[in-house]
Amino acid sequence: MPLAWLLLAALPFAPAVPARLPQAAANTPAVAAAHRTVAQAIAALGGDEYLQANERSGKGYLYTFNSAGELNGTGTQFWSYYRFPGDERLELTKKRNVIYIYSGGKGWEVTFRGVTPMLRRTMANYKEVSAHSLDVILKTWAADPATLMLDEGNGLYDQAPIDSVLFTTKDGVSATVDFSLLTHLPVRVHWQRTDPDTGGRYVEAVVYGNWANIGGIEAAFSVDRYQGPQRLEQQYYTDISFAPFADSLFTPKPLK
Repeated sequence: MPLAWLLLAALPFAPAVPARLPQAAANTPAVAAAHRTVAQAIAALGGDEYLQANERSGKGYLYTFNSAGELNGTGTQFWSYYRFPGDERLELTKKRNVIYIYSGGKGWEVTFRGVTPMLRRTMANYKEVSAHSLDVILKTWAADPATLMLDEGNGLYDQAPIDSVLFTTKDGVSATVDFSLLTHLPVRVHWQRTDPDTGGRYVEAVVYGNWANIGGIEAAFSVDRYQGPQRLEQQYYTDISFAPFADSLFTPKPLK
């Protein structure tokens, strides 16, 4: 399911020390470099305006891919509404008559048949991806002094130079964010997952591209989701807004 995403001065950048770490470990060059990289990224995203923008809506086309990496059809129109940290609504098709709503840790599918609770596996998958979203990492994890941020060095992604930062929360949840060395904007979020059926481990990744400034805030107009090397889907936006919208969008109601 497509994904969804404190003031800059309050973020615990260079001076902060994760509470569970010895002072010597917290003052390593890798920690200091990670804090600088994250500070640059948040500034590039819009600084305070980005951190305080908790609502985002948009529309565009949703594409899915088969195991060979080929497109499944020509794509589906979508309209999306997201409220940080975990409320989301996705409307599909030209008639907007297939709707997915996630709110308060619950989820529903709304169609002409009525309102149906999400399957447990679908909800577990959504919560996993939502918990590792870019907004959660940069607005919640990075703001917690107990989160360890380590610079993993420079590299390349899609032939472009990146700097990677590993985030680990006080609860042991971790993810790596790759930031562009040229723009400082996020390029990719990736983390290890375990398949609940097979027990096998793979890398889940969300890739961000086609950034554009919307009223002082940078927004990614293409968002791709991968499981291992396989691309599962792409959200390609034609319009994005950070204007507020009604709370009622996250209340499941039968279609008229």
